[in-house]
Amino acid sequence: MTGLLLRALLLLPALSLAPMGHSLRPAPLATRQFGISLTTGMNNQLYTIFVVKEFEGRVIQADPITREQFVLQAQGLVASPANPDKENLFRKYGVAMCLPEGPDTTGRYVADCPVFDDLWKLRFWEYPFRLQQGQHPGKGWAEKREAPSPRQLLLLTEYGILHLNDIARGENAFLLLRDVGDSTWVDNYRKGY
Repeated sequence: MTGLLLRALLLLPALSLAPMGHSLRPAPLATRQFGISLTTGMNNQLYTIFVVKEFEGRVIQADPITREQFVLQAQGLVASPANPDKENLFRKYGVAMCLPEGPDTTGRYVADCPVFDDLWKLRFWEYPFRLQQGQHPGKGWAEKREAPSPRQLLLLTEYGILHLNDIARGENAFLLLRDVGDSTWVDNYRKGY
């Protein structure tokens, strides 16, 4: 009984320091999610994919991952701190270019997403690297030579990209991928309707 009384006496000063009317809540935790930036990344890709650590709305860490890692993790095939429930995020957000084709796609997965081959077009009007013989990546969608126009940047703000080095995070990253695969959205981005 004396041990219990001693603990209660030691706890009393700590309780008196707690503000009245406030309960003791656990501190907020940082979250991890996928992110996509239009800056040049690993292996000379014209975009960068990240697992982003965010705390109170701010990015506190961004670890680049490869396209292949992202495709596997976003489908829930490989464990990822950005997809702990292992759900198919392409299916969840309707990224058609990253889903298997056919009438019954349940339980089927893709090895790659061709939508990534078009991401560079958001930023450039011509492919910025020297092409090897036989390569024809097509024209970009940017209105200016090496950057989107102010009007196009305004469209990208919908995905959290206010500046070219910003990262579309979480749901916004998948909505960007979905829209890049939508010809109507691309037409609007290119022509400015």
